[in-house]
Amino acid sequence: MLSTLEDKSARMGFALVGPRRIGKTSILKEVIRRLEGKNDIVPVYFSLWNLVENTLPELCTRITLAIIESFKPHLSLKLKMKQLLKVPALKFFEILRSLDLQVSFFDEIEIALRMGKEGKIDPNTLIEKVFSFGEQIAKEHGVRLILALDEFPSIMDVRNKTKLGEGIIKKIRTIYEDLENTILCISGSVRKTMEITALSPSSAFYRQFLIKNIGAFDLQATRRILENNLSSKISDEGINKFHEVTGGIPFYLQFLGRELGRFSDSAVDLPDIEQIFEEFLFQEGDILFAEQIKSFSDKEKMILSRMACYGLTRPAEIQKSSGEPSNVVSRYMEYFLSKGVVQREKKGIYQFTDPVFKEWLKTRLTPTDM
Repeated sequence: MLSTLEDKSARMGFALVGPRRIGKTSILKEVIRRLEGKNDIVPVYFSLWNLVENTLPELCTRITLAIIESFKPHLSLKLKMKQLLKVPALKFFEILRSLDLQVSFFDEIEIALRMGKEGKIDPNTLIEKVFSFGEQIAKEHGVRLILALDEFPSIMDVRNKTKLGEGIIKKIRTIYEDLENTILCISGSVRKTMEITALSPSSAFYRQFLIKNIGAFDLQATRRILENNLSSKISDEGINKFHEVTGGIPFYLQFLGRELGRFSDSAVDLPDIEQIFEEFLFQEGDILFAEQIKSFSDKEKMILSRMACYGLTRPAEIQKSSGEPSNVVSRYMEYFLSKGVVQREKKGIYQFTDPVFKEWLKTRLTPTDM
């Protein structure tokens, strides 16, 4: 990723695809960190999940402020004002006005953002102004802007009275065609929404990114992580169990691995792994998953609990167990796919994307829960 993004002759960014907690954000942030400080590159990171109001004016304002924050070192040199480095991005326009500094594209974006907040500007024009601002400021300073938008498909849920939907993706794609100094990188947790965005032939950004599928660690990687970071010894059986319960997902490997640190004076074995995982499900699991399960209806909870407790993977099995008509089961499967709860392993086979969530369901719901 680094060598491609540093190569000015390369015009493609990256799309990271993988379930939640797999490490996409960590990869994007590490790439941004390593690109910082390079004279000819300005990297910008923004996560769509950081939005609070989830409105278009908020989105445009937050991305603009992220761009300003990243460009401040260049701006302070150009304007010969080191104090600009200490100015909060939120106060940047105010500072420029107080200094009587007229910078045309700053004036334009400030006016556009204010009009957006007041509902006096077309949504398409507003989003175009934001991307044009990044492009103009990059061109002005002779640098390459790397704009990393984490959980990018969530932009379809942003509202401007109503949800923007797939149209905003198409608009950004149209704008992106004309940008010469901006390289876009994105990530997405839900395969179905990433297909709408970039993976399917009908998607707006099809073949516009280098696709990287981010998966869980294999057993050998899990072994290396444990052996390199634990001061105590762990048995082969313990390593196998640790990999099984975490599914090789980095978030769980790190969290549970820290818990294993308390066995620093003794060897770690199978019962220790089982105890730590059980504690994790009852303590941290409720924090991680309780809010997620609240978003499901009683019938959806029932279907999920039966899938988890009985290991059901085929619609016919789920239909027989739940008593729901086949068309209803199919509709729920599509909904679970859209939410990233399950993934289609192959035609007619559905698996939980998060094995720890599956285990938590087994401890918190019973197949008869309604």
